[in-house]
Amino acid sequence: MKTQIEKANIEEIKKYLSKKDRNMAKFLKIAPEFNLRINSQTTVYQTLIESIISQQLSGKAAATIFKRLCSFFNNNKLRPLDILRCDDDELRSIGISRPKIASIRDLTDYELRGELPSLKQLHKLENEEIIKKLSQIKGIGKWTVEMLLIFKLGRIDIISEKDLGLRKGFAIITGKYPNLPTSEDMLNYAEKYWKPYRSIASWYLWRACEGI
Repeated sequence: MKTQIEKANIEEIKKYLSKKDRNMAKFLKIAPEFNLRINSQTTVYQTLIESIISQQLSGKAAATIFKRLCSFFNNNKLRPLDILRCDDDELRSIGISRPKIASIRDLTDYELRGELPSLKQLHKLENEEIIKKLSQIKGIGKWTVEMLLIFKLGRIDIISEKDLGLRKGFAIITGKYPNLPTSEDMLNYAEKYWKPYRSIASWYLWRACEGI
């Protein structure tokens, strides 16, 4: 089953964004080719662990820690029993903070009890339903679920207004904010100019933040 992002005509979406927003149009002329890939092989459980690790970290730092975690178990597919058998000190040695360890353990309990929705079940739910359901897990808030919505479920119209990288990218492409814009500023702008393709716009904001 292809996701919304996988089925999208990116060139047509770029034309739409360029027509609606001259700031985005200018950036798209120098932006890299869109290459967001949905990994259909990872589980919801593993994807959420990766998102928890990514909280308040740069993409590079989070990727390093997550890779270290997978290497610790000598397995690219994390399983609940792996986490269950691992003590907190071992997880700390990998670079995972105590609050994130608590979140991962609560997530693991949900998975072992059969309460974590499957990918098939999530595909049937609306965005807000998914956010509400998964936010019941300790340490998983709106941002974490929004990353799942974009990178695992491939939802095409998500903007995470609290994301620091997106706000930095927004400041760069608009050139209007000597300091960071507020979340509300970006949310309102995205609603006006980028809807219904806010996930695609988000991908380009992250590239702007990274300096392309």
